[in-house]
Amino acid sequence: MPDDTSKGLNILCLDGGGVRGLSSLVILREMMRRIQNTKAINIHPHEHFDIIAGTGTGGISACMLGRLQMPVDEAIAAYVKLAEDVFRKKKWNGPTMYKGTKLREALKAMVRETTGNETEMMIMGRASEGCKAVVFAMARHHLNARLPVMFRSYSVPTNPGPDCSIIEALYATMAHPDLFKSIDIVDSGIPQSFVGGEIGCSNPLTHVLSEAKRLYPDRHVACIISIGAGHARTIQVPEPSRWFPTRTQDMVVVKDMATDSEVVAEDVALRFQGRSGVYFRFNVDQGMHNMKSGSWEKLGEATQHTKAYLQKNDTDQKLNEAVGASMERREAVSTIQAAGQIGAAKRLAGFKRCPASTPFYTGRGVENAKVIACITGGKHERRVCVVYGLGGVGTTQLVLNVIERTWDEWDHIIYADASSNEALEKSLQDFAEAKGLGKSYKDMISWLESCGERWLVVFDNADTRAPSTNIRQYIPARGRGGSVLITTRLPELTTLAVGPGSVCHLSSMSPADGAALLVKITSSRNQCLSDEDTEAAGELVKEFGYLALAIVHAGAFIAHSSMPIAKYRSLFLSQRRRMLEEHKHLPEVAKLDERGDTVYTTWRMCYDQLKPESREMLWLIAYLHYDGISEEVFKRASQNMHSKTYPLPPTNAETHSRVYAQQYLSGFIDSDRRWDAVQFARVMDDLTSYSLIQFDRTNLTYRVHVLVHDWAKTVVPHSPKLAIERTATVLSLSIGREEDAESLAFKRQLGLHVTSVLKHNPDLGANHTDYLAEVYSCTGQWDQKAKIEQKLIAVFRRELGNNDIQTWSAVERLASSYQALGKWDKALDLQTRVSNAYKELLGEEHPSTLSSMGELASSYSGLGRYIDAQQLHVQVLDLRKRVLGNNHLDTLSSMNNLALTYSRLGRYIDAQQLQVQVLDLRKRLLGEEHPDTLTSMNNLALTYSRLGRYIDAQQLHAKVLDLRKHVLGGEHPSTLASMNNLALMYSHLGRYIDTQRLHVQVLDLRKRVLGERHPDTLCSMNNLALTYSNMGRYNDAKQLHVQVLGLRKRVLGKEHPDTLASMHNLASTYSGLGQYNNARQLQIQVLDLRNRVLGEKHPDTLTSMNNLAMTYSDLGRYDYAQQLHAQVLDLRKRVLGKKHPSTLSSMSNLASTYSSLNRWEEAKELYRKAISIAERTHGSQHPSTKLYRRGLRSVLAAEMRNQ
Repeated sequence: MPDDTSKGLNILCLDGGGVRGLSSLVILREMMRRIQNTKAINIHPHEHFDIIAGTGTGGISACMLGRLQMPVDEAIAAYVKLAEDVFRKKKWNGPTMYKGTKLREALKAMVRETTGNETEMMIMGRASEGCKAVVFAMARHHLNARLPVMFRSYSVPTNPGPDCSIIEALYATMAHPDLFKSIDIVDSGIPQSFVGGEIGCSNPLTHVLSEAKRLYPDRHVACIISIGAGHARTIQVPEPSRWFPTRTQDMVVVKDMATDSEVVAEDVALRFQGRSGVYFRFNVDQGMHNMKSGSWEKLGEATQHTKAYLQKNDTDQKLNEAVGASMERREAVSTIQAAGQIGAAKRLAGFKRCPASTPFYTGRGVENAKVIACITGGKHERRVCVVYGLGGVGTTQLVLNVIERTWDEWDHIIYADASSNEALEKSLQDFAEAKGLGKSYKDMISWLESCGERWLVVFDNADTRAPSTNIRQYIPARGRGGSVLITTRLPELTTLAVGPGSVCHLSSMSPADGAALLVKITSSRNQCLSDEDTEAAGELVKEFGYLALAIVHAGAFIAHSSMPIAKYRSLFLSQRRRMLEEHKHLPEVAKLDERGDTVYTTWRMCYDQLKPESREMLWLIAYLHYDGISEEVFKRASQNMHSKTYPLPPTNAETHSRVYAQQYLSGFIDSDRRWDAVQFARVMDDLTSYSLIQFDRTNLTYRVHVLVHDWAKTVVPHSPKLAIERTATVLSLSIGREEDAESLAFKRQLGLHVTSVLKHNPDLGANHTDYLAEVYSCTGQWDQKAKIEQKLIAVFRRELGNNDIQTWSAVERLASSYQALGKWDKALDLQTRVSNAYKELLGEEHPSTLSSMGELASSYSGLGRYIDAQQLHVQVLDLRKRVLGNNHLDTLSSMNNLALTYSRLGRYIDAQQLQVQVLDLRKRLLGEEHPDTLTSMNNLALTYSRLGRYIDAQQLHAKVLDLRKHVLGGEHPSTLASMNNLALMYSHLGRYIDTQRLHVQVLDLRKRVLGERHPDTLCSMNNLALTYSNMGRYNDAKQLHVQVLGLRKRVLGKEHPDTLASMHNLASTYSGLGQYNNARQLQIQVLDLRNRVLGEKHPDTLTSMNNLAMTYSDLGRYDYAQQLHAQVLDLRKRVLGKKHPSTLSSMSNLASTYSSLNRWEEAKELYRKAISIAERTHGSQHPSTKLYRRGLRSVLAAEMRNQ
């Protein structure tokens, strides 16, 4: 595996344990299987781990996996053969139990078979490449030192191990004095004697971590896997017997030094306490204690005990966590920290702890060396080092990295928050009290001045320039061997510096370090960078002026959004070009920022030079969102300013603001009463020329820097309330009720602006909010829309009365919001009242009345009342055809809703015919990118899926997703629905890794956008659980299904179809876990409910029958299973068709049951029929097709066995 310095290291360490060591390889095999399943590629340990080390039999395994690069299965086979050859026969006399010659011959055979050369050397030619293997042994004549000898697969410049063959290294690690004779290895003409590494080093992990620090001092560790050889009995040396006389002096040493490897494991666990997700220890805890080192005949027993250990819930969970950590390769902890004490070294309870350095720390080698030389160079004098620079250049992170690198230099490290006198004094006082040095910060300073030990005091963020703040008073005036580190944005604090190289001005990063930092962050989620992205990274950090914080922020965004660096760079250039043209050399800008409010003074100077109309524009945009300010807002507002109607008479403030808006916007109307884009551009260019705003050439909108945006509010010459009212007036004037694609796209761009205005005045008048709610409808922010509408209804009832059409219209819009939020009971109640009111006020055939009836039918559907929904949809469709015509958009909406209801009733052919018709008409009338057209495409794709046309469905869902991302945005609920649907198609096509990835992404987005209890969020949880089941992760699936079922019962009700689906899925998971009686009980309950709620021929009901039949098979009740499978197959043929995937599944299930009943001919006939159809419809390599073939082979084999 080539080194990748942007990712964390993976380390694997294997204990010694004689034959019991086989359990380590079995555990590793399970881990590698999970990694391969997740990545969907074959991967071997030497490709996944950076270091593989071991001792004794663990050393054998480490060499096989890391040096010889064997796959795990091959290593297990070699291990078993080696154990049998070496441990089969014991010696009858002598000081050792087994023959060293047997071990040597077995090792030769293994190396020869793998490499073709039994004299292959341990050190490989390519010293720095790939996985590094380390094998441990002990120098026979230096056992008391407890320092093992490392046999490495790579060269090191200092303290190398013996330069020997692989066979010699492996013999050395195995040469336990109880088992084999020691080995003499000649290195540089000098013979050295070695014995097994298990003596005092049965778990070499601490030495491995020290080696990692030595190899990679500037790297971080992602994951440490430590695998034991099973809990052995309490270590003891048996008394000599007549068969085994007393050993040599070596054995006395063994008695004194033998320690259980779990002691080391516990010590390392303490080292990583408080830092979860890095260190993982696996060790079989039962059944291994009576297995001796040479019990080769118990290899099968060891495997069984290990498999039982792997099936435990806590082991399963820990394995999943370990797999995730090792695949993510997050830079979790530095190798320096991993090799030492991560937790509480040199820390006292009760005072502020020194934060850890960021795992993404990059470069700054010169500055690091300079600061380290300063603070550590004065062994007998006090040093004061000041690190200063613009906020964001990384002063604090530099100092934290210096602390980490010099940790062992200090007897005491005191970290103080210097942002204020109070915080600083408290930090010093807390330390003094914890050390028992006194009760005040002054006591602490006095102690430091008189202390003869090495101490380091860090004053972080000393950025306050107030007269009352004088950090000099807190710096110890003297102190032998003590040093002070100060981080600040204030250059004047450099006068406090004492000692050589004691001033460190931190400015921009070097080009190489800047690019490396960006690549490291963007690659933190296992993203692979293209050559284009790598090149773009260098250009992008150059455009940032190599400012660390800008690089970190961009890297975090790129990593989070998985956006290519090249695309991000293009976007950044268009948004920030003007600012970068005026500030090409960031050091000058940094110096300007260090002078505090001088930046504000510069902005004020710019403001004073603006034209009057430009100042007014700045006042208006001060209360919009700082980004996405569009010319279209002002253009549409000017077009509507004389014709706009509002539901209520305007207030005085609204009248005043509307007059002001008309006067100001008239300046952008030319003599022909048309929008004057040139005059608008002049105003915006005036603002741009002083860098107060920037133009985003990609999105053709303007952006204000967030700090300028906040400052702009302070220069508005009238009250904030009036300023907000004027901004709200312009915004509401720009919003109409039109639903053409262009208008909908415009309204979707206003979401952040509406939120900004309402944030500054939550009690904005109803005349404005009546239009602002339109925006939230387009952006899918249903909760916010519902809150506005609740307030509107209260105002309309008070001002217009309960029975005014405006009031009922607001109630209808609130009901629509409740629908979108999945609050079907509330929606149904309101829509029933609206429909009745419209019939009374407008008549039964009025378009608004018909619309309300259609929405009422949709609520019936949402509640699972599909028959009621169908009847009402048919009624509305007939009326709309007669009143409005066949091609009216409202008529198409009714056809769409009726098709959805057909689909929910299992009438897929009827649904498809209607959906094709609606889609064609909507494309012609609205265009392909209109949201309603996309809805029709999505619904047709869903129907294709239910008809088993998965390829057609996947292609159409992918197209809809791309269009919705483009038209609606990546986080719109409809876009998330398309992502969910595409994930389901991947699942049907057997692409489970893609399915899981997409479901996790959708679930996270839905939780954030819709809330954790929204029906769509619960749907995503359910789908992710189903994917876990498909991947064999039944425990994960069960936990998620139980959670979803509980939420659906509370949110939707116990008999809602979605709740029944959750019960059904949980029952299937019970089956996957082998809990067949639990599964059967739940399946019977679901089948009864679905028969009653959905009908006996509904596809979901048939699925319940099918699964119950399968459970009967699992319970050995084949007659019951056969009868039920036959019934399901017959019904599926009639309802779904003979080629539907579910029908084929029923054929396979019935064939399997026939096989269990020894009805071979019937089983073979059904399997062959299923295979034939599946090959034509799914393809020969589809998982279902392969499953049917395996079933047929199984029948043929069973038939032959029974002949």
